Amino acid sequence: MENETTCGQLIDRNTGTGNCPSNYDVLLMIPTLNEEQAIQQLVEEARAAGFTDILIVDGSSVDRTREVAASMGVRVVLQNFGKGKGCGVRTGMRMFLDGKSEFLAIIDGDATNVPADLVRIVSIVKSGLADVALGSRTRGRRDKGAMPTLSLASNLTVSFLLGAKFRRLFTDVQTGYWAFTREAVMRIYPEIQSTGFEIELELFVRILRAGLRVVETPVGFRARKGKSKFNFMLRMRNLRFAFMYLLS
Repeated sequence: MENETTCGQLIDRNTGTGNCPSNYDVLLMIPTLNEEQAIQQLVEEARAAGFTDILIVDGSSVDRTREVAASMGVRVVLQNFGKGKGCGVRTGMRMFLDGKSEFLAIIDGDATNVPADLVRIVSIVKSGLADVALGSRTRGRRDKGAMPTLSLASNLTVSFLLGAKFRRLFTDVQTGYWAFTREAVMRIYPEIQSTGFEIELELFVRILRAGLRVVETPVGFRARKGKSKFNFMLRMRNLRFAFMYLLS
């Protein structure tokens, strides 16, 4: 299935392939941990979607994630601050602020997210319509079994409750798709403390508390490559953080 992206080119949203102009002013950051099975495909798709400045922030993978990524000519760094996705995102944000790119994009490293869909998200912040844009997997096209019923219900419930706290309607605040202006990252980065998968929840809350303009748009979601790290205990941990933010 092909869809026209904001760059005016046709891109296959199943494979992420196409021919888009370079997003030379965007740093695409991909946090990883043991994503050897997915990282080559993801980097190839990201390049096909027009992303040229790609940063892999690795959480000390024990497989060949870093070697595969490095062989493709992208920057690869080990994350700081500790273990967990939150530490990887914070490391990438710090490197973004130390660099010269005007926009930051983030996508998960397990190939569940479609780089071609990230083009539209980036275009929202580039156009000035928002300071931050995120993708809603619950509103978009999902592969069969990619998001189990429990995950879908949990995402919708937490998103509705957190959105209602700020008198807004959101459907997927735990997304892996993000795009930020430089000013937005400068505003929220000093406050971020998350170490694990709760990072998306904290990003959302920090963004809304800062009064930044936020837009949510539908995106695709595919079955992941490799074994998921988001187990029952991590889900319960995320729910605890969600209720902490609701009560704060």
